[in-house]
Amino acid sequence: MDDFRRCGQLRDAGTVLSGGRRIVAAMTRPTRRTVPPPVPLADAVAPDRERHRDLIDAALDWLAAHDREAEPDLLALVCAVADHRQGSPTRWSRTDVTGALRADLSTWCSRRRCLVPDGVPEAMWSWFDALHATGRLDPTSDPLAELRKPLCCAGGLDQDGRPLSAGAPRQVECECLLPYRETAALLGALVRLAEHYGGDPLGPLRRLVGDDSPELPPWTVSGP
Repeated sequence: MDDFRRCGQLRDAGTVLSGGRRIVAAMTRPTRRTVPPPVPLADAVAPDRERHRDLIDAALDWLAAHDREAEPDLLALVCAVADHRQGSPTRWSRTDVTGALRADLSTWCSRRRCLVPDGVPEAMWSWFDALHATGRLDPTSDPLAELRKPLCCAGGLDQDGRPLSAGAPRQVECECLLPYRETAALLGALVRLAEHYGGDPLGPLRRLVGDDSPELPPWTVSGP
């Protein structure tokens, strides 16, 4: 007890018996770290808004001329997410849009310590419209209609680019993870085979997924 009393200056102390020896262990209280508040979106995207100022201003001018509005910081965020994907704000594929909505947006905001804002799918819709209308959409991009599909599926928009009402079903089938050009090329090859040999061009796909209700054309069946 004398040893313990001599350690009275340690306010939170505990004793541990180890091999018959009395050990005095100080119980330290964990320090609380102050979590800084989120960075405002305007501050987080400021470098990106400056870097892409000409593109953003052109998009805002076109939107205003067509009685449409968009938040400049959201357009800057779209550009920033495109840069994060090591891409270009003017070059987009259908799978790029899906990746931006499902992963890149939240990753970018986390790294910049800002909250993920509302309205990003609508901003992307406006961005693509403006790029397309002003001739700034990179010609290697997927067609505008294809870029809109993930916005309607993963982004929860209707076919006019407006948010769906709560509980409303999506208005398009999910093609978010299908590369547009490769998928179109493969389907085109199936159509040409069907034209040459006869039969349903979708027969091979139905067979793959186990839907054998339609009769399959003979050219899709291998073996004797």
